[in-house]
Amino acid sequence: MEEKIICLGWGLSRQDIEKGTESFGRMHPEMPRPEVTAVAGAMLEMPVGEVLGEVLTGQGFEKDEDASAVETDLPCLAGSYKTVIVYAREREQVFAVMRSFKAVLPDAQDMIFAVVTPTALEWTFRDYIMHLACEHDQMKTGRPENNQETKKS
Repeated sequence: MEEKIICLGWGLSRQDIEKGTESFGRMHPEMPRPEVTAVAGAMLEMPVGEVLGEVLTGQGFEKDEDASAVETDLPCLAGSYKTVIVYAREREQVFAVMRSFKAVLPDAQDMIFAVVTPTALEWTFRDYIMHLACEHDQMKTGRPENNQETKKS
């Protein structure tokens, strides 16, 4: 199977995705370009592993859906962060995605980057995005060891 870098993005516009992948191509021409799928709508209630499986097999979802325009009932904390969840074989590929998107998107300090972990595969996107937002907010505002949400995982 061809090596792929898969990104599952929350809160990214089509323009954000285009800018990020173009930046990646310029900065890392030796690596395969990431395939970015916008997480939106009903996908929020699906397990991360199920969506990833569909994207990897090519069944996937509409890649050009503008998730930043989708109304959801996620609490405002998670809704305020753009989130990119990366599936890649090499650690350096994950860092390359992060550097590429941060180089061209505004408010890079308010972006969350995460990797697909075995635990994340079982979580719904709603739960995983909320968990990541709580962790990110705690890192920005206080001591992580005092955060009850991050102690659960």
